[in-house]
Amino acid sequence: MRALFLFALFVTLAATACSGRAEDRGTQSTSPRTAPASSESTSTPGAVAREATPPVGGGPTGSASGPAEHDGARAMSHLRKLADEPRVSGTAAEQRGAEYIAEQLRAYGYTVEVMAFDFDTDPFRAGEVRVEGASIEAVTLAGSPGGKVRASSIYVGLADEVGIGGRDLGGRVAVADRGTLNFGAKYENVKAAGAIGLVVVNNRPGWFSGNLTTGATIPVVGVTQEEGRALVEAAKDGREVEIDAPPTAGPTSALNVIARAAAGARCTVLVGGHFDTVPSAPGANDNASGVANTLELARALAADGLDEGLCFAAFGAEESGLNGSKALVADLKSRGALPAYMVNLDVTGIGGRVEVIGTGPASQVALRLAKEAGIEAVPSRLPPNSGSDHQSFADAGVETVYFTSGDFSTIHSPEDVAAAIDQAMLDRIGDSALLTVRALLEEVAAG
Repeated sequence: MRALFLFALFVTLAATACSGRAEDRGTQSTSPRTAPASSESTSTPGAVAREATPPVGGGPTGSASGPAEHDGARAMSHLRKLADEPRVSGTAAEQRGAEYIAEQLRAYGYTVEVMAFDFDTDPFRAGEVRVEGASIEAVTLAGSPGGKVRASSIYVGLADEVGIGGRDLGGRVAVADRGTLNFGAKYENVKAAGAIGLVVVNNRPGWFSGNLTTGATIPVVGVTQEEGRALVEAAKDGREVEIDAPPTAGPTSALNVIARAAAGARCTVLVGGHFDTVPSAPGANDNASGVANTLELARALAADGLDEGLCFAAFGAEESGLNGSKALVADLKSRGALPAYMVNLDVTGIGGRVEVIGTGPASQVALRLAKEAGIEAVPSRLPPNSGSDHQSFADAGVETVYFTSGDFSTIHSPEDVAAAIDQAMLDRIGDSALLTVRALLEEVAAG
């Protein structure tokens, strides 16, 4: 959930875009950005256009006694699959997440479109470090000019006086451990010693992002602790390393996954949530939980018969400023095809009760239906300076209903893992959302 970074300052152990650790002073927080002027819609490009695999738990099924119900176990299976790695915008992991989501939706009978879009100034720009033919994913630190360099490497510890030890790093790639010094100081030290590139290895599991505080003239990237171990050993031996780092300014690409009953069908009720994460977090609660519930709603509602006006979306680049939902809204608005309702699912896997945030009467419908079903649900609102993808639709005049558990204790941290998720909570929110979506579809059908 974007912009809960202020809260996450106190719960994350890794430097995310909002880190305020002394060693990482100047790490940047994300803020909403202007939606792209245009977006490119493609029909399942590249790696995402492959044969659909059977969905987790089988296809849509109803029963003789009534419509299909939300199945918390199925949702949990989707969550475990999605939350096995961080899904940062522009990375291969994001592509894998989009592919999985698209496969499930196709298997339920929907027509799926993968929408590629560009946005500016992503603090999580994906790069690459190569050593002896092996490729290691990297994140370009904010303030780095990016670029490609290849040279022998050298391990410099914390990139302090002890680590560098007066050595001449001229023409070499420095490999340093994260910690003690802020990123700008590490850069200044290795640059002064002659290094032509810097790789910072995380000192704890997962990803991080950072800010150099001053403009750099050599590429500076970060890698995970897990993959960085091999890089440190290579640098101790002086082996050749190549950095390929895109600049942190300028456009980067991300993906939305959109499902409709048929190609070109207009969305009257759109259900969705974001599937991207910050670098340090597997994102089980934020927001594999919301996407897992979205997929399970898609299965259950397909069993009702594919409603022509029902659509589903998994948004990319939410953590960078709601960019995926902004791109979809801009596309729909340009065609005069905004939905009547948008149902958002974000942070739905930890907590005891359902919280409903809405911009109109639909939220009251959601609360009433939950009460009638014996589900504890309360009206709520996000903390100041917080947001989620429903806001992009609300800003365009679309009535929104946002379901959340309201427990943000693990988001944007390495502790946001599948083992922390409460399946019963997933099910409560899934049941509430399913009742609401069915009611909204009936309302639209009735005119």
